[in-house]
Amino acid sequence: MKFIIWTPVYRDNSGGIIVLHKLASMLREAGRVTLIWPQPKPSFSELKTLRGWIKLANWFKFQLKNLATNRDIKSPYKLDIATNKDISGAVVVYPEITAGNPLGGSCVIRWLLNKPGVISGVTDFGSNDLFFYYHKHFNDWTINPHEDHHLRVSELKSDIYQNTNKAERSGQCYMVRKGRDRPLDYHEVGAQCVDGLSHEELSVIFNKCEYFICYDLYTMYCRYAVMCGCIPIVVPQEGLSKEEWRPEIQNRYGIAYGWDDVSWAVETRGKLLDYLAEEESRSIDSVDRFVAIVERYFADQLSVNSADDQR
Repeated sequence: MKFIIWTPVYRDNSGGIIVLHKLASMLREAGRVTLIWPQPKPSFSELKTLRGWIKLANWFKFQLKNLATNRDIKSPYKLDIATNKDISGAVVVYPEITAGNPLGGSCVIRWLLNKPGVISGVTDFGSNDLFFYYHKHFNDWTINPHEDHHLRVSELKSDIYQNTNKAERSGQCYMVRKGRDRPLDYHEVGAQCVDGLSHEELSVIFNKCEYFICYDLYTMYCRYAVMCGCIPIVVPQEGLSKEEWRPEIQNRYGIAYGWDDVSWAVETRGKLLDYLAEEESRSIDSVDRFVAIVERYFADQLSVNSADDQR
């Protein structure tokens, strides 16, 4: 079984893009042929339109720009890029922001890395698509009623995020990201905005600040802050209780949901660090379960594709 992961070109500050590339890397390590289809590379079907040829021209310009800046579109995981010949017989994985089936794959998976429609407005899915969710909060139970279709992989970057400051801390930093439509009044005057900073830069700031105020309800950066000894405070959303925000208690460890929850964050920091120490094995188990479900669901189609490839 071959996988093609449809993904934007790797960006170090996008959690969704990171986990798409991480999934490809883990599938490859598990012995599965896995390739990526980086955006904005056009598919063969898109070249049937003028828009597709414009996209192709932009793709060539994009590659030239990356060569000039030494940017590796294969990402730090050194993933191989798919061609049109690879699509036949492959299982294609799209994030929920992708409309339709641009690669024309016969076996399609939608990975819900956010609630469908929230980021892109896209809810153009196929009737035979197989759905997986990253968090329960992101799942649409009307299109995916299967609780076991949970696919979660993590990139902890523990070589970067470490607590190197055991001394006294002070001050706040804050992050907006997907919380840009919310009132930005929870942090103190003079707090440093850390949106867009590199992981290395963030690690330094997290090791200086006492508090990390986060307007984005769901981001790995809160855990990165804990790994550096900083207390993350997620700005509560009106009408959303703590339990509704994070139903699984282990996903609340080390993180305060508002100022009144700071003592919880401090008291459970050790539990979060212990939980993260086991994250790699949980990710491997999650990917193994994902592959098993995919094989069962697409068994007939994969058998047909295999027979066609042998002709």
